[in-house]
Amino acid sequence: MDSKELKEISPARLAVGRSGARPLTKTVLQFRADHARARDAVYSELSEEFIRNLSAKEGSQTLTTLCTDRTDFILNPPKGKKASEAELKKLNGLTKNVDVQIVVSDGLSAAAVEANIPDLLPILKDGLELENISFGAPVIVHYGRVAIADQIAHHVSAKIALNLIGERPGLSSATSLSAYITYNPGPHTISSDRTVVSNIHAAGTPPLEAGAYIVQLCKKILDRKMSGVKLQKII
Repeated sequence: MDSKELKEISPARLAVGRSGARPLTKTVLQFRADHARARDAVYSELSEEFIRNLSAKEGSQTLTTLCTDRTDFILNPPKGKKASEAELKKLNGLTKNVDVQIVVSDGLSAAAVEANIPDLLPILKDGLELENISFGAPVIVHYGRVAIADQIAHHVSAKIALNLIGERPGLSSATSLSAYITYNPGPHTISSDRTVVSNIHAAGTPPLEAGAYIVQLCKKILDRKMSGVKLQKII
């Protein structure tokens, strides 16, 4: 396989050339631009317009974790995994005992959420309805880590926590989203209990395709009554 073919199948920095012992100027500039986009994504916040539109369309609720701001979220990861009891009370109006509670968390890239959720959420909801899987109105989380969905879903007695969260950006993509799916979520949940669909973005797994796949995963998880490593061992 020659260098041209390699560059066509991977976003990695392959066969970029050099000038003596140094990289080419255009290579350095592209690296710096991609790095800047990644840093911007980490510090990005969900826009008021995005929250307002999602709330209007989906009847979503919004809460904030124990973090006070973006810097606090980045420096203190455990605080992004929990919300206070006062914040959880905001969710008391949500439908209880559903099959799937959808959570939309900014995570480490709010930019990824805004780029992918508008396409992913409709196909996800349509698929769940088609499979007769009940779900609650989405909960939007400011400064949320993966585990916050476990607390939220446990609070509303949902069978599955589905966290659609902005992932840590890399130099090839600053807008990658992941879906973390957990059966019987709660205080006992650990990382190996979660089934993950990652790399959801235009240049990875397209949001529409990811939405359909997530629905099928939720169906399997409900049928088997397990997720994460336990599910992986039998499928």
